[in-house]
Amino acid sequence: MKQKPEFIKVDNIKLIEANSKQITLSANAVFNNPNSVGGRLNTEGVNVFVNDVAFGFISAEEFKVPAKDNFTVPLQIEIKTKELLGKDPNGFLSGLLNSVLNRNLKVTYKGGIQFKALGFTYSYPIDKTETVNIKL
Repeated sequence: MKQKPEFIKVDNIKLIEANSKQITLSANAVFNNPNSVGGRLNTEGVNVFVNDVAFGFISAEEFKVPAKDNFTVPLQIEIKTKELLGKDPNGFLSGLLNSVLNRNLKVTYKGGIQFKALGFTYSYPIDKTETVNIKL
């Protein structure tokens, strides 16, 4: 193990589903592993914000990392619509409704991803904000 895998970017943030029960968002964390050995990534520490309101952490299983290759870790979160309704202390719902009418949401992925191999652990800070277009 000579170097830690390089975190390249978070991209491809998408709205997968939006209905009366839940909103599902996805994204990809892209890395490059220059080493001749693989390892494992854990994405348990990434929080998702929609229009600057926190909606919880990404739940993902450990991801197997290939040796000497670029790889993509899928990130996905499901937000229950009831949670949206419960988080309206600062007019979040009117802001969300305005976002839907304007057909975009501001989505932020923030936190850390851990890489483990041969007894070593490396952490990567993630802080990516993107406007997601809603297709109605």
